[in-house]
Amino acid sequence: MKKIFLLAIVAITLSHTSCGPAAEDRATMHSNAKRIGDSIANLIKTSMDEAAAPGPVAQPVNTAAATSTAATQTNTPK
Repeated sequence: MKKIFLLAIVAITLSHTSCGPAAEDRATMHSNAKRIGDSIANLIKTSMDEAAAPGPVAQPVNTAAATSTAATQTNTPK
């Protein structure tokens, strides 16, 4: 009885795994994969274009002056 039950389970499992998706399902899966791939490629391209675009010119910060000003403000006696 155990052998028949095991054989039935194996047969059912093999019959389910051997059946692939229908042609319509495969076409839908491929179109979805292409759509998602194109979306990711557009996102990457947009990010790269934004990174390559010249931005506003930042003013250089004089760190020595900022440090000495901060040091004199914190060391003043009360």
